[in-house]
Amino acid sequence: ISGGVAANSRLKALAAERCTAAGIELRVPKPRLCTDNGAMIAALGAHLVAAGVRPSTLDLGTDPGLPVDTVFV
Repeated sequence: ISGGVAANSRLKALAAERCTAAGIELRVPKPRLCTDNGAMIAALGAHLVAAGVRPSTLDLGTDPGLPVDTVFV
């Protein structure tokens, strides 16, 4: 969970319940980092660059309907 919605205590509680039931580790950033999705995306980008992941090409297509378990490397 990231962005402003991650600061929502009810959402965190429900996500924690469901993740525990599904055996998934829930990760939620500190509240001071939950105000701007741009900051979270930049943080992810920094981790990917540090790990040596090459950036996407500028012609990479987008599809907001992709399932969350789809990863492009």
